[in-house]
Amino acid sequence: MINTPFVNIQIDDEALEQQILKQIEEQMQEIGHDKIFYSLDDLMEVTSFSKGHIMNTFFDDPRFKQIRRKIGRKWVFPVAETNEFLKQWIQEQPHE
Repeated sequence: MINTPFVNIQIDDEALEQQILKQIEEQMQEIGHDKIFYSLDDLMEVTSFSKGHIMNTFFDDPRFKQIRRKIGRKWVFPVAETNEFLKQWIQEQPHE
């Protein structure tokens, strides 16, 4: 039996990160153009993250806690501040 890989995939991490940032920026522009606040649903759409992933990754980040507001039973996030936080946060994530 031969132990060589059938498929070898190489990913350019820097190019992938730039593509992700570009897509996030496009989504933020599209969604946030007419909005003052994001809802949690908007945030899920902008980041392409599930609610659970948002809650497990950056929702409790002290910098994000300063941005987010709970109005009644709904979370809202100021668009400009949230966009800046997300850009900074993604840059801090390790490349795998």
